[in-house]
Amino acid sequence: MSLIETAVFVNGQNMRSTLSIIPSVILALIMGTSLRATEPDDRYLWPAGGFVYREATITPKKARDLARQHHVLTLLKVPELSADVAQNLVTPYEDTFLTFPSLEKLDVQAAKALSNRPGYLRLWGLKTLTPEVAAALGSHAGQDLELSGIREISPEVARALAGGKRWAVELGLKSISVEVAAELATFQGELFLSDLETLSNEAASAFRSHGSYLDLGKAKISAEVAETLLLHDGDIGMMGVKRLEPGVGDILARHKSDVRLMLEEFDSVALARKMFAEGHKSTSVCDLRTMSPEIAAEYARQDPGSLEHLDSLSPEAAAELARGRHDLELPALTHLTPELARALTERKPAVYLTGIKSLEGAEAVPVAEVLASTPAPVYLEFLERVSPAALAVLRKKSSITLPPDERLTIVVGPKIGDGSEFPGP
Repeated sequence: MSLIETAVFVNGQNMRSTLSIIPSVILALIMGTSLRATEPDDRYLWPAGGFVYREATITPKKARDLARQHHVLTLLKVPELSADVAQNLVTPYEDTFLTFPSLEKLDVQAAKALSNRPGYLRLWGLKTLTPEVAAALGSHAGQDLELSGIREISPEVARALAGGKRWAVELGLKSISVEVAAELATFQGELFLSDLETLSNEAASAFRSHGSYLDLGKAKISAEVAETLLLHDGDIGMMGVKRLEPGVGDILARHKSDVRLMLEEFDSVALARKMFAEGHKSTSVCDLRTMSPEIAAEYARQDPGSLEHLDSLSPEAAAELARGRHDLELPALTHLTPELARALTERKPAVYLTGIKSLEGAEAVPVAEVLASTPAPVYLEFLERVSPAALAVLRKKSSITLPPDERLTIVVGPKIGDGSEFPGP
């Protein structure tokens, strides 16, 4: 999934720096929206509440009417744009999104007319770009220019884009030459290479003169490249990378500016300590799937944000996590052992275990006994299936919150010799 920069407007306030760089599907979850769609590429559904024009042709009058009525507008199937239509799509507002998923042809006149629109220009359908069109698109100041369909560019196109006045440029390059990197490095705004897969040390060195945010997408960089990137003056991100190569995290921890990542696991305590303290700390933890005791200790100390996807945790890491001063919410954790339950709830602040849907089988009663004996208030609001014995134990503790009885399925196991309930498989 391509990454887009967010600029969310809440009560009229631009939240760009607060929410940072996140995939549109994650942002939709944060903002309480849905990205369910029938189209192959559904990014155009964000921000929610926009209008999707589904015809392949559009008149200047229709373009003017739609642009005036909708701040979030997608021309889903329009493959070509005339200068007249482009001019009628122009509005004076920055907090707008205009998206072309299918646009294939754009001449200089249409590009120059479209550039007068200061909102986000998402020209995802374009596959090729000439220096003249690139220069025209950036000829006026405005929000991001998103060209995620562009897989290759020449140094001349890169130079034209770098001379533009937009806040940011996004390209779909999978690799980048030294010459193109050197040209893009002169751009004054933010650069998003969201689909980048490889980065040579020479290309990394060419970016050292770039002073704004540089997102390297999915690039798996070596320790040598990481050392070179330390020379970059602005923030650095690799928002498509889930795990870093060995040693890279400790190197990036020395970067003088912010580092932005959405890892599934940290292998560097130094990098976690740095990122958990920076302005984009909430996105640094939102994709974590697991953590070591050492990383959990850093998390507990700094409380950087929600652990929406943490689904694997050792008792040792859980014990460190529980040292935090705030309530602990683990919506992705779906299984408890007695040891894990004790480690998480041996604390005074509440523990929200909303991912636990079932307490049945051999460990149900031991887990329930732990939850009922430790100090933390426990929330099991989404529990669906529970054995009678486990339920009876849970109800002994008033600070355990359970769903209403009508939402619970009582799972009765087979009987054993003394007539008591068999604990289950």
